Amino acid sequence: MAQFNIDTQYALGANEGSNQKTNNMFIILHETTNDGAANNAHYFKNNWSTSQTYVQYVIGDGGKIYQVGADGYVAWGAGTYANENSPVQIELARTSDKVTFEKDYATFVNFARYKAQQFGIPCTLDVGGKYDKGIKTHKWVSDNIWGNHIDPVESYLKPFWHIDEGQLAKDIANGVGGSTSGGSTTQTKPARNVVTVKNGPSTGIAGWNGKGQIVPGSNSTFKNGTAWQSAGVYLINGLPMYKVGGDEYIPKKYTDQAGIITINSIHGVNAFDGNGNKIAGTESTFMDYSQWKSPDTGVKVINDKVFFLVATNEYVDGFYTIGGGNK
Repeated sequence: MAQFNIDTQYALGANEGSNQKTNNMFIILHETTNDGAANNAHYFKNNWSTSQTYVQYVIGDGGKIYQVGADGYVAWGAGTYANENSPVQIELARTSDKVTFEKDYATFVNFARYKAQQFGIPCTLDVGGKYDKGIKTHKWVSDNIWGNHIDPVESYLKPFWHIDEGQLAKDIANGVGGSTSGGSTTQTKPARNVVTVKNGPSTGIAGWNGKGQIVPGSNSTFKNGTAWQSAGVYLINGLPMYKVGGDEYIPKKYTDQAGIITINSIHGVNAFDGNGNKIAGTESTFMDYSQWKSPDTGVKVINDKVFFLVATNEYVDGFYTIGGGNK
């Protein structure tokens, strides 16, 4: 999961802004209509009560992120219905400098994806109607719910930087791993079924056998930063572990897949409910290489297979995730 540095100097205080919790349906994308992220965040901080407008985050100034509102609480950025159903709204500040924009745009896209995954919202752009979850532009809100805004694509991304709705949708689905130029993007994808040891002790992590016993001396092999081809995910001692040898397994919580899953299925994968019933149409949500927040405590065995929890009563077959065994 990506890590982001968030500047909280303009964050609203405990008695500022709305205290109403949101439903987790949308991440809404805006643009500020003027230059600079810090000055916009400062404006929201000082004028939220008089202007009746603010969002959770403002991004700009070379990829910096300034927090204003609190995640999961109503912000005032897109009308009552959208505000009440959006745990995060994000503003992109304008710039005329290409290098600055490239950093801003990559952070804007990747941070939106990150927040969507945190709240169990699919990384799809402007798909469906007002009852369909996803990342939405302010223009989509105007077209489908209320308002007359056209940001951020028609007002800024397209006329200034030639990034249209289709390109933004692709980037929201896949992430931005490099620079942008004329609307094209580059991205880095993880190797299929390769997991990397991460956040373990400096002495290395222990490997386990299928009986739930530590393999002596294995910590000298499984060091932070080492990558391992996985032959599947299994429950051992009640925890998900990746099979990386004949009878050797490493805990998922000590890999780059800790707390998340990454879909490994070219055509997407359907989710199932807790009773093993396929949820039709969800393959368009759980698309190849999309990432989803999934705690180890949400692992469930369904039809003798390991499934990962990705939303309320929605599970994905572990076989179709990075490290799960699908080739």
